[in-house]
Amino acid sequence: MRLTGPIVTAIVAALAALHAAPPPDSWPGFRGPRMDGLAGDAALATRWSKTEHVTWVADVPGRGWSSPIAWGDTVFVTSAISSRPFKQPSPGIYGNDYVAELQAQGLPMDEIMRRVQARDNETSEESGDVRYMVYAFDAATGAMRWEREAHAGPPFKGRHRKNTFASETPVTDGERLYAYFGQNVGLFAYALDGTPIWRRTWPPQPIYLDFGTASSPVVHNGRIYLVQDSQEQSYLTAVDARTGEDLWRREREPAQSIMKSSWATPYVWTNHLRTEIVTIGQGMVVSYDTGGQELWRMRGVGHSSPSPLSVGGLLYLGTGAQNGDARRPFFAVRPGASGDITLAPDTMSNAFIAWMHPRASGYTPSPLVHDGRVFLVHDTGIMTVLRAETGEEIYRARLGGIGHTFSASPIAAGSRIYFPDEEGVTIVLDAGDEYKEVAQNDLAELTFASPAVLGRALFLRTETRLYRIE
Repeated sequence: MRLTGPIVTAIVAALAALHAAPPPDSWPGFRGPRMDGLAGDAALATRWSKTEHVTWVADVPGRGWSSPIAWGDTVFVTSAISSRPFKQPSPGIYGNDYVAELQAQGLPMDEIMRRVQARDNETSEESGDVRYMVYAFDAATGAMRWEREAHAGPPFKGRHRKNTFASETPVTDGERLYAYFGQNVGLFAYALDGTPIWRRTWPPQPIYLDFGTASSPVVHNGRIYLVQDSQEQSYLTAVDARTGEDLWRREREPAQSIMKSSWATPYVWTNHLRTEIVTIGQGMVVSYDTGGQELWRMRGVGHSSPSPLSVGGLLYLGTGAQNGDARRPFFAVRPGASGDITLAPDTMSNAFIAWMHPRASGYTPSPLVHDGRVFLVHDTGIMTVLRAETGEEIYRARLGGIGHTFSASPIAAGSRIYFPDEEGVTIVLDAGDEYKEVAQNDLAELTFASPAVLGRALFLRTETRLYRIE
């Protein structure tokens, strides 16, 4: 039998995916093995408290919003320890109400910005020297196996107090652990036993309004992909996972707005046609091939941090605004796009955009696509559920009721969806066509990290602790 081109391509893609697939009991990076938040049919707990159904709880020194990851019998997290107390974050949206209040007082704009930054930001002088830490915990017992100081010194610039100096989630390929503390600190590679292998740094660059960094690394087929968007330089780079050396660097078109920095994690989209590196930043979506050549772009998105994902052959992505019902476009994109695929005015689809919803995306949490539905939660707690194939709205609800705000990205296991809110309450829903709440589980501590899953265990990171729930 003679194999045709498409058949050969499909076989090669399948073999490559099989070769690159992590073991079933792993959560190797941000949002899991496929970066989609899906934990298959894992039989996770649906109810717990600070003591109930807690296999163990471990203290995590310092502060970091990086999500835990798991490989084999080890759970990894990063953190930052300051010589001085960090400025305390608080949940909720840091909106423009304070600006409006100061404007009403007749203050000039430079004074308004000074006061806003004094309230919301922590300068490098305020934080003092910072130790950038990597921790490995025994997945079965919670005992700390090892800790490593990746770097120590004063930060190049400050951060928003709702951010941390360790917000990027580490990633592993099963051979090495890659801990990234943003482009202004560096990327650090370790053997899984904690042995340092290499480190990579770049010249520090200013981030918009000193908000700090957050875009996590992704690893694929021996390469680490990093988006490095700052106010002065913007580029996507591929780094050799064995050596830390640049394989290539692609300059990115600077944004036309004053906000040139970005915070979204890139996504490796392997579809039936090719493998793409999809990025959100600079006010647009840009997809590159694995050699760094641009494949397509789409304008009309914002600057917030939700990351793309793919389920069932479509690519799903979007960005939201701070205020709940402002421009929050969300898109489903078909494989094979090329050139500029931006929607024409007053249209909802085109040859490569299957559908668009104008007011659905979250501002910080990434989307979840599960069982034919798209679950989108905004930081303010408004959740929109859409048909994954058509974009048809199924229902909207205030997730958990009044008073919940969200930064972490949700996960799904079996027929349940797990949404951690910013104050440590995980809301568990049935994944159906109507809002059906199963439980609210309170750990009573700030939670901005997304969950990880290992077998039947759920790992939740709060401000100071790491829990194994089972």
